Amino acid sequence: MTFTSAGFALFFPCVVLVYYLVPARWQNLVLLGSSRLFYGFNLGGQPLSALVLVLHVLFTYGMARAIERAGGTRRRRLTAAAILSVLAVLAVFKYYNALLPTLLGTAGGSFAKLALPLGISFYTFATISYLVDVSRGDMPAERDLVAYAAFVTFFGTITSGPICRARQLLPQLHTPHRWDAGRCTDALRLCLSGLFRWVAVANILGLYVNQIFEHLSDYRGLTLIFAALLYALELYFEFSGYSEIAQGVALALGLEIPTNFKTPYFATNFSGFWNRWHISLSSWLQDYVFLPLVWGRWTSRLPVIGKRVENPPMISSVAIVFILSGFWHGNSWPFVVWGVLQAVFRVGEELLHRYYKKPKKRPGLPLRTFKTVLVFLLWAASLVFFRVGLLADGRVSDALSCLGRMFTGWSIGGFAAETAAAVEAGFYAKPIMVAGYFAFLFAVLALAFCADWVQCFRLRDKPVIGTVAKLRLPVRWAIYYLLIGCVLVAYIMQSGGFGTVSFAYAGF
Repeated sequence: MTFTSAGFALFFPCVVLVYYLVPARWQNLVLLGSSRLFYGFNLGGQPLSALVLVLHVLFTYGMARAIERAGGTRRRRLTAAAILSVLAVLAVFKYYNALLPTLLGTAGGSFAKLALPLGISFYTFATISYLVDVSRGDMPAERDLVAYAAFVTFFGTITSGPICRARQLLPQLHTPHRWDAGRCTDALRLCLSGLFRWVAVANILGLYVNQIFEHLSDYRGLTLIFAALLYALELYFEFSGYSEIAQGVALALGLEIPTNFKTPYFATNFSGFWNRWHISLSSWLQDYVFLPLVWGRWTSRLPVIGKRVENPPMISSVAIVFILSGFWHGNSWPFVVWGVLQAVFRVGEELLHRYYKKPKKRPGLPLRTFKTVLVFLLWAASLVFFRVGLLADGRVSDALSCLGRMFTGWSIGGFAAETAAAVEAGFYAKPIMVAGYFAFLFAVLALAFCADWVQCFRLRDKPVIGTVAKLRLPVRWAIYYLLIGCVLVAYIMQSGGFGTVSFAYAGF
């Protein structure tokens, strides 16, 4: 059951109804029970995932209480032990299938596959931030086990984030929530915007993109370039759409969770890009990896080849953060290369700024446009490794070969023929349907980018869908019907298509 499924369209209204009908003291129990149902619907015959989640909740709940009671050196040791324990569990599940056969020099089929528990990366990061915050004294350890379990397992965020901080969400779970028609209307607007971005834009892009990346060796030149650019758009609209729906789901229940995207494709440098892309992960890495590396006492004297170095410099810490991000995203080498490339982009940018100094004035439109396009192109090129990593047997050599073949066999006629054939294979094998596919795709992309442009340059990153509510009634409802119509058309196109589109971040 995903946010875009018919099952969720039935499940969620029932949850909201029960949530507001029960006494306030039972609301967290309803939230926990509905999250358990949602998690169970998505397990697909993997009871181990449920067991791991339950043990994770109980372990981190108890360790936080113990950390709060301890003091001095013992508190730091307990915190380190708790964090290392949950990270060890994450590492076992995430890297067992990839590393064990390699280390022992045997075929992967010689070992039983270990399924990755659903959402383990996201709830592991959420509970690590909770343990650290309790250890620092930034928040008290939670006494109410039901409230804590509801925070960790909340169905709006457990499968794919955003990564919520306990000190932001737990206080909200201790506040009674009453039905508010205005708030629920705002929630529905967010869900509609997210559905449009995910279903009408990203999934339609995926019908074409998947055909190219699943048969990479069959293509070259402009076709591969076009597919790489469209994949960058697909990933953005898919994940930002999911995040908006998650915000809407939480808001309908009286909860506010963090915004995860703020028009990253209008950034003029990678620093700005990562302040706007997957914000909950970027800020988590900054607060719990980067800052401890630079300033933490535990890194004040790190052994390096027989010597000791005082706190690692900022440049090294930035590189470490992005390389770790690559390891987090996947258990194969293409993801690691993707992380290394992000480190190269970010560190290279920092060195350029140090050498030439940052400009004191905002760049003019031509320079701003050039920098924005350059950032997007570099990002799209790096995502080739990311997309290849999602393939069942994706290798770094496949991604390098893809990038190399982008500069061979350029032909407008060949590009047109290959593109039409890919759409026929992924959508519908009739020329008129191929034309309809591209007409719809360009229309929804224009609408989505127009909304992003208004959000970035007119609204200063305030959501466009919230501003729609202030428009005159006929205009407002015309926009609602337009978005609903696009979503319905996209559902029909996908149900009639030959290809399938799955949510990339659901596997983390």
